[in-house]
Amino acid sequence: MNLPLKVLFTVVSLIGVLLPAAHSERNDPGSLLIFPEFDSRPGSYTFLTVTNVNPDEGIRVHFNWVDEESCLKTDAWQTLTPLDTITFLSSSASPNENRGYCFAYARGMASPSATDFDYLIGTELTFDGWTSSEYQVNALVYEGQTGEGNPTDLNGDGNADLDGVEYGTTPDLIAIPRFFGQIPGQGMPRAELIFIGLTGTKFNTSANFLIYNDNEEVFSAQHSFDCWERVSLLDISGVFSQSFLYNSTNHDPNEVQGFPLMETGWFQIDGSVASSTTTSITNPAMLAIMVEVGRLSSASLPFTIGEQFNGSLLPKTLSGN
Repeated sequence: MNLPLKVLFTVVSLIGVLLPAAHSERNDPGSLLIFPEFDSRPGSYTFLTVTNVNPDEGIRVHFNWVDEESCLKTDAWQTLTPLDTITFLSSSASPNENRGYCFAYARGMASPSATDFDYLIGTELTFDGWTSSEYQVNALVYEGQTGEGNPTDLNGDGNADLDGVEYGTTPDLIAIPRFFGQIPGQGMPRAELIFIGLTGTKFNTSANFLIYNDNEEVFSAQHSFDCWERVSLLDISGVFSQSFLYNSTNHDPNEVQGFPLMETGWFQIDGSVASSTTTSITNPAMLAIMVEVGRLSSASLPFTIGEQFNGSLLPKTLSGN
């Protein structure tokens, strides 16, 4: 796009002001919560909150902090009385992990078993000193499927299976309704994706992208990750760039309506294959959310299409779940 750099900075700054505050769609209470990111590196802070909305019963909550590099877990427990809430810094609860994601699930007060207790809600607030940004997003919530008060680990494997039998299912497709054309450069706003693999600790997951510009032209891309990753859209594909969308596609010259200098598009993500050294699983379960980093930051839970029954937290074997 042949615009002076000063104009581009003005455009991007305006978009940063127009970006909405973080929001979420309807999210009912559940028995298992997935927090997409915690960041305990020096200069960054993540506050996690879990609340028990049950007015009559308390519950123990088992937290699992998953390291981005090793995919190993660090455990912590908290007891919530009826209508109780707890907020804490991730670094205070998981001093051994610097960055990754967290999942938490209900366990019985008198029993160590994972329990169907659909009264948990949660949110996270991350201050990222590395990008001088902050965002808040609700946890992804999974309801128990075994009946209130019953154990959820029906197969006794010690994993939380997101299979429609122990807990709710995972999405088949993840849809992100809008991204702005990305402009490379230090200090420029950017969009990043957080990926979570749900096959096991030994697996690398490949995700397929279908990327649409503002005139229904479609492009493809693929990205692979281990366990957990946060990566910019431009590191996934140049198709996301402002320059490509403006100069190399048959884009709609009237969009963004009211602000046609900036390109937009949308995309969907589908798990392609997850592989360990011995096993390959097609159409694997995975999660992704988009975070926008700029003068104002935002994040929201993804839109989802369809469902899958092969997600699990968090098998350690080479064969997966």
